[in-house]
Amino acid sequence: MIFSQLAFFKKGWPPVCWRMNWRLAGALLLALLGLFLVGARLAIFLASLPTAVNTPPLVIPTLREWHGGVGTFTLTSDARIVLDPSSASRLQATARVFQQDLQAVAALRLPIITQETPSNGDLLLTLKNNDSGIGSEGYVLSIADSLTISAHSEMGVFYGSRTVLQMLMQDPLKSHLARGVARDYPRYAVRGFMLDVGRRYFTPALLEDYVRLLSWFKMNEFQLHLNDNAPGAGERTDWRRQYAAFRLQSARFPGLAARDGAYSRADMASLQALARTHAVTILPEIDTPAHDLALTQYRPDLASPHASKEFLNLANPATMRFVEDLWSEFLPWFSSSQVHIGADEYALNDADRYRTFVNRLAAFLSGKGKTVRIWGSLSLMKSHVAVARNIVLDIWNNRWANPVQMVREGFQIVNMNDNLLYIVPRAGYYHDYLDTKTLYTRWQPFIFDLSNPRLNLAPNDPHLLGAMFALWNDKLNVVSDAQIDDRIEPAVRVLSQKLWSDATPLSYGQFEQLALQLSSVPGAHLPELPQPFEFTPHQQGEGGRSLSWSEPLALVTVWRRRL
Repeated sequence: MIFSQLAFFKKGWPPVCWRMNWRLAGALLLALLGLFLVGARLAIFLASLPTAVNTPPLVIPTLREWHGGVGTFTLTSDARIVLDPSSASRLQATARVFQQDLQAVAALRLPIITQETPSNGDLLLTLKNNDSGIGSEGYVLSIADSLTISAHSEMGVFYGSRTVLQMLMQDPLKSHLARGVARDYPRYAVRGFMLDVGRRYFTPALLEDYVRLLSWFKMNEFQLHLNDNAPGAGERTDWRRQYAAFRLQSARFPGLAARDGAYSRADMASLQALARTHAVTILPEIDTPAHDLALTQYRPDLASPHASKEFLNLANPATMRFVEDLWSEFLPWFSSSQVHIGADEYALNDADRYRTFVNRLAAFLSGKGKTVRIWGSLSLMKSHVAVARNIVLDIWNNRWANPVQMVREGFQIVNMNDNLLYIVPRAGYYHDYLDTKTLYTRWQPFIFDLSNPRLNLAPNDPHLLGAMFALWNDKLNVVSDAQIDDRIEPAVRVLSQKLWSDATPLSYGQFEQLALQLSSVPGAHLPELPQPFEFTPHQQGEGGRSLSWSEPLALVTVWRRRL
């Protein structure tokens, strides 16, 4: 309008109109300037307002502490894995695993360098940490312009790397991390899984994948139950022909190793080398003096003359010499500071000899620098013979070993309660799958009986080292590797959550959804069940045979896993 009026003025408008139009233009310019100044002040005010801090990242197990920052850290191909010079030699192996797993998760192959200070965008690994509260396995993760994982041990740095990888896995671009500081450390020292390889052989490659699975969820013990036999086989007249297996193969004991699969020293060395770089301890178990049909078939002269032939004859002096010879041969195969000698379900009427055997074997192994763990049996194996208090008890059954009584007597214990933490595929008398929902919502590691509080410990009892779940193969080869894995993976996730963190911020359904997002373990090739498919009772199966409704148990487990 102003410009049109100026045009009219040129055509002969009087001067008074010209002055009025310029006054109007000035007023408009002043108004625009005022709006600009108000907008600038508003922008400054908005910039001064606090930006929302980042909420805790969702990982399994849950972070113990999180102090949120603002914005995100972006991982690029220019980033480097930087080792603090004072920690470099100790962290090389951890850095290489991190490098490999970053490539698997984020498709980036980052170089590993040694340098005092990281540049923006780098990932620093260091053992410089003054926080005594995080313990030997904890870590501090700081995500800002660069990313730092600091801890007191290689284990702590490794666990911090698992958190970073799980965070990246949930980002669509696999490159963004929420800024902030995590202070993370476990509740319990023992967080584990026991696999019965005695009754069913598992390849070394599959055992290595279970090491990767356990480490992915910060579980730290993998117990191998190395010898056993079919239940009740020692009571049969043809006991020498019943199934039994000892899974370690050595020229010193020709014919002892199982023909359907056994592990060489090289197999165990390779497994433990992987475990060391993944913060997992391999705990070997040679079970004596019961569950020993493989040993008595090899040495019939050592079988009990009055009870099941799977029992060693503890009245025979040759029995102890043979067991000590076994451990002398195989103990050098294992680097763990602790070994498991079994000691479960022996004859109740031979408690004195049983307890004496346990003490003598524990003393023998102690002389070789090892501490000992046994299956808790002392409540039923009553005797005047006191068992050494430095032996750790796996409390697997509340009748065989009352947890409250064992703590009162001064033992350190691990919760492996059979009613809560045992899987026995297709057996019918224990869980086929663990009740992970009940474990997640109602169970704690100090609970040994959900319905009888008198059997449970106080939440912070120092005698309780932690918990483990077990998978037993009583029925030998009734399920496939994939069906066994389908039982193991959900249990690992829930046990890791309950043993590491003291909180469950997610509902069980939300936790399961998160678990599905994190189910691809870097470097592992765990067996998978077939994908689900639609079928009717009249559809044809392989080879043209009809599928019946009684057959597709595997399909039920597929759907359960995919839900």
